[in-house]
Amino acid sequence: MFIYPVKSLRPLEVQAAEITNEGLRFDRQYVLVKPPTGDTHGLAEHITIKSYFELGLFHTAVDKSWSKLTITHTQAQENQSIVIPLTPSPMSLMSAKNFQVSIFGTKATGVDMGEDVSKYFSHHLGFTVRLCYIGGSGQREIPGSVYMPKHYSALSVSVNDSFQPQRLRFADAAPLLLTTTASEEDARRRLPPVARGEDVIIRFRPNVHVDTNDEQEPYGEDGWVMLSIRSQADREQEVSVRCLSRTVRCLSLNADLTKGGMIATNRQLYGLLAKDRRVNEKFPSELTVVHDSPVLSSKLTNPPRQACLWPIRLCRPIRRSPAGR
Repeated sequence: MFIYPVKSLRPLEVQAAEITNEGLRFDRQYVLVKPPTGDTHGLAEHITIKSYFELGLFHTAVDKSWSKLTITHTQAQENQSIVIPLTPSPMSLMSAKNFQVSIFGTKATGVDMGEDVSKYFSHHLGFTVRLCYIGGSGQREIPGSVYMPKHYSALSVSVNDSFQPQRLRFADAAPLLLTTTASEEDARRRLPPVARGEDVIIRFRPNVHVDTNDEQEPYGEDGWVMLSIRSQADREQEVSVRCLSRTVRCLSLNADLTKGGMIATNRQLYGLLAKDRRVNEKFPSELTVVHDSPVLSSKLTNPPRQACLWPIRLCRPIRRSPAGR
């Protein structure tokens, strides 16, 4: 499992996670933005790894108490790291400037984390940026219905028949992204032999990477409608993930995460996969690989608003019918 505290930076790989109405706790609760200009109609423009490959040089780490987030630029000769709260206290943000951030057409409030943090990122990126924490209600609306199959009327979380609207923080279009080891290996086989030892899955930026133990074909997740996940620590605790659509991918697949630039042409996964992975009927000209965009439902004996995912022993996919229903 992977958590991305700052959108488009390198993730934390975790053995346990808390799942909330907006996805994994702490996931994409920070975003880097360019300050608003007249051309952006008052909106702060978020920056992502699909356009700024150098974001892959920023690694993240948390302390044992999960209270401090350390961000480190792996190639910096000076001003290499900065430490910020993983979750800022509301009191510390009371006088902070707020920005409106639009991602895929839905907006959220971003609370500015101050000058020192801005100077750190601006120094390494070479232009002025601000780091924002999710403000307001701590969530934003899911982008429009174009991302949903027609037979789903709404995106929602179900907890013992009680439905809540699904929401996001600063993720693009879904609270979770799924990948599988079968699909990972297919992508790896497309690389030149000398590059097949690369940890390619990190370029796909999933939250949940499912080990299919050779029991699924590559891209078998295209047909999943529901994934049932049980905790290793508590077998009574189960989270069901409804897989709604196959996610359109971008040029982040071509990022060289060790150098912060475009990877060599023969290792560019976007092109290597494009010949046969344009499979989302909503976007017939766009590349769709490996990922599903899910909605979550927690099935617990006494469900809280959150559920915890511990090391997983049972993942049971339920396939769609041939009609895709």
